[in-house]
Amino acid sequence: MKAALIVVDMVNEFVHGRLATPEALKTVEPSRMVIEAFRNAGLPVVYTNDSHYPDDPEMNIWGQHSMKGDSGSEVIDEIRPESGDYIVEKHTYSGFYGTNLDIILRSHGIDTVVIIGLDADICVRHTAADALYRNYHIMIVEDAVAARIDRNWKDYFVKVYGARIVRSDEIAKILSEDQIET
Repeated sequence: MKAALIVVDMVNEFVHGRLATPEALKTVEPSRMVIEAFRNAGLPVVYTNDSHYPDDPEMNIWGQHSMKGDSGSEVIDEIRPESGDYIVEKHTYSGFYGTNLDIILRSHGIDTVVIIGLDADICVRHTAADALYRNYHIMIVEDAVAARIDRNWKDYFVKVYGARIVRSDEIAKILSEDQIET
């Protein structure tokens, strides 16, 4: 197994801005732990960030948010990308749709994606669906995601995507036990 971390929408708009929730704030420290575990293991960390144009389809649903070029679309300072990390701008819920995410993962020989971020029932869900359609194994870190609408998201991920649900304090051990290649 060779894994990469996908960090979904841990941007100012969703953690500290207009679309922030108390649950989103609780994901910051677990997310930091997971990111550090991946960096320490020498595995890819990919941030997929909402970076919208005014005519993107989501504007009709959520209003203007995370607009391309504004601070709302930037990763929060607490888990800022480092040299060697990837940043993928997305214009839809999925980190795969219309982006180069799949190319990045395949260039590293990735077969498993570990997903953290916001929101479990929206962008994380659509990113996981597209990961499944591309034949990746899926792992979700439950304390490093938050749900906005569907608080029973875990059952859905397990039953529909075959996802493995784990906690942030298990990641370092999982990365070493599963002998994930670097």
